[in-house]
Amino acid sequence: MPAIDLLIFDLDGTLVDSRRDLAEAVNHARRELGFPQLALDEIMQFVGDGLRKLIQRSLSDSGNGDVEQAIKFFRQYYGEHLLDYSHFYAGVENVLDHFSDQMKMAVVSNKPEAFSRAIVSGLGRAGTFATVVGGDSCTTMKPSPEPVLHVTKALGIDPGRAVMIGDSPSDIIAGKAAATLTCGVTYGYRSKELLQRAAPDFLIDHIADLVEFLPQ
Repeated sequence: MPAIDLLIFDLDGTLVDSRRDLAEAVNHARRELGFPQLALDEIMQFVGDGLRKLIQRSLSDSGNGDVEQAIKFFRQYYGEHLLDYSHFYAGVENVLDHFSDQMKMAVVSNKPEAFSRAIVSGLGRAGTFATVVGGDSCTTMKPSPEPVLHVTKALGIDPGRAVMIGDSPSDIIAGKAAATLTCGVTYGYRSKELLQRAAPDFLIDHIADLVEFLPQ
């Protein structure tokens, strides 16, 4: 493995368990539009490809409803409640502390940048990451390599000396297309089988395993 200068983390399902807050916001939007509530596990199947896709999928049982109005309801509610229940997965902060003096770290999420930054800041880690990129920061989002390459260029780091870490095939696809190493985490929102099909360079069951895989 080459020397690594940059760790790029996905946010939801990789660093942060945000399931309940996302589900609450989706169900708030549905409630405002007069639609019945959805189960958390069902909503989680819709997460990962940005806010618009989340809302469109969440309204698929209702003829797609009013997507624009639902997005407005979601944004208003989520902006006020995005840290009601969200928290770092066990071991995440120890891993961040471990690597903080060794290499740069960044976040690339498909969640809107303002929400991503609010979560990172609200959980006390604004100073940990060199940059936070959201789904609206570039012209395309993961699985496009654009946001990953945006980060490596901005930080002046060769993509070959970076690792893209995430719980979704879109994270792995984006990293591969950007020529970074890729690491799938199996504890997030997508199954281990889906991640294996994306063929990451390595797969870990706990974030702490990252310490063992990367050169010191």
